[in-house]
Amino acid sequence: MARTQSRCGAPTAKGTRCRRLAMVDASRCDLHRGDWSSYTVQRRKDAEREAKARRGRG
Repeated sequence: MARTQSRCGAPTAKGTRCRRLAMVDASRCDLHRGDWSSYTVQRRKDAEREAKARRGRG
């Protein structure tokens, strides 16, 4: 069975590339994805939308 999930590939402190598996629908692993990635941004937007809906402002 072929692996379809990509590798992270982020540069590490050692100078090599990270070999961890990337998160689903993201290009980096959980250690390297950061707050700027589309994965994290979408999760934050979803959480804010749910919070507004709970407060009746959505």
